[in-house]
Amino acid sequence: MNSVTHVSALVLFIALTPAVASAEAERLAWVDTLEVSGGVITAEGDGPPFWMLANQRGRVSNDSGSGIYTRLVVVKDAEADAGLDWTYGMDVTARTSGSPDLLWTEAYAGLAYKNVRLTIGNKAELFGLGDPVLTLGSEVYSRNAPTIPKIALSTDGYVGITDWLAYKAYLAHGWMGDGALVKDAYLHQKYLYVRFGGTDPDHGVNVHVGLHDLAVWGGEGNPSGAGDFVDVVFGNDGGDDATLSDQRNALGDHRGTVEFALELKGPGRDGLLYAQTLFEDGSGTRFWYPGDYLLGASLINKDPDSWMARVNIEYLDTRSTGNSPSGPDDYLTNSEYGGWVYEGFAIGHPFIRFLKGANGAYEPQNRVRGMNGSLLMTFSTLINPLVRVAWIENCGSFNEPLPEDEQTSVLAFDLTNIATFGSGWSLTQQVSLDTGESMGPNLAVRFSITKKIR
Repeated sequence: MNSVTHVSALVLFIALTPAVASAEAERLAWVDTLEVSGGVITAEGDGPPFWMLANQRGRVSNDSGSGIYTRLVVVKDAEADAGLDWTYGMDVTARTSGSPDLLWTEAYAGLAYKNVRLTIGNKAELFGLGDPVLTLGSEVYSRNAPTIPKIALSTDGYVGITDWLAYKAYLAHGWMGDGALVKDAYLHQKYLYVRFGGTDPDHGVNVHVGLHDLAVWGGEGNPSGAGDFVDVVFGNDGGDDATLSDQRNALGDHRGTVEFALELKGPGRDGLLYAQTLFEDGSGTRFWYPGDYLLGASLINKDPDSWMARVNIEYLDTRSTGNSPSGPDDYLTNSEYGGWVYEGFAIGHPFIRFLKGANGAYEPQNRVRGMNGSLLMTFSTLINPLVRVAWIENCGSFNEPLPEDEQTSVLAFDLTNIATFGSGWSLTQQVSLDTGESMGPNLAVRFSITKKIR
């Protein structure tokens, strides 16, 4: 799209959002959240630094470092005590860089009944047992890529079975669109987590275990019927109409994580330890042979007068690509469906980059190790800095591992501060910097102002 088209869409969006915002939102029973924001990003390099791009759900273009944008968020939540209620969400960004001009991060509607939720559309969700605020995301599904349209049935968080046992579950059918290697492929997704321990928020220990499974399947030229859906759900081999690979293995391109977490709850602060390992087939679910792993730890301060609100550290290592008796797994790619990518963005952990090939396929740099740390502080309404740093070492891919002297590493720094003012106004200031031996410094700055109307 040309620049005139980008600017026209942005001007139109800016003209419309005040009209929505001035509709006496406080009187609207069907609006729980209404926010309007606008901002500018400027960068020295051709693309944004790591922290400016990672986990933005595609709002920041990965091929342009600068631009202006405006954003509208409207949400209605389900009433907690209501029997049957409805919910919806809209989160749309107009921008001058990247395509499309209007990016719909959320556009969904749903029904809620007691502890059950049914949603249809694009809904931003957080998966995995990591820190819900500071994690860079699960190995298999982070907040990095634009939201994938789905129809999803889930519990509303954990549902208690007894005083010391609870579970949460999720089942979804999604659409990968026509930008993938196989056009119009489907996404199957499900998880089950179990929590052991009491519900007192200030005392006790909780143990969490879970399994998160995903598969890309169907699409042009591939089995896409109801019986094939059942095979995908249960991990059965494909039939005679499937590819030779799927006839020998589970139908579709499967992957997922086995996860564990330990939650330590106290009256003044909480601790969280978590671990997960990624699998691409049945051998990877044998977590006693961890070919890779993500480890994380968080400390959450509950004292409102403390300057330190939250601290998190994580370590990721996928260099062994599946240390199991059956041999290594080539993570996050498949000969039939290509790389684990949606609209050009990695769906999994942001440390794992994808290189676009000549035929439109994306090849993962799936042999990496890295560490990231985050510190969230609160001093006043004007000074609330979030300091983040990451070290990422790229060791190539399973098919083309890099010799030790050719492996590259990047140091990424970020400082983000949100200053709040009266009547729902806030100002966000962000400075991000990437540096490394094989690259020049890449510096970017972002300013945005937000008005929370409701």
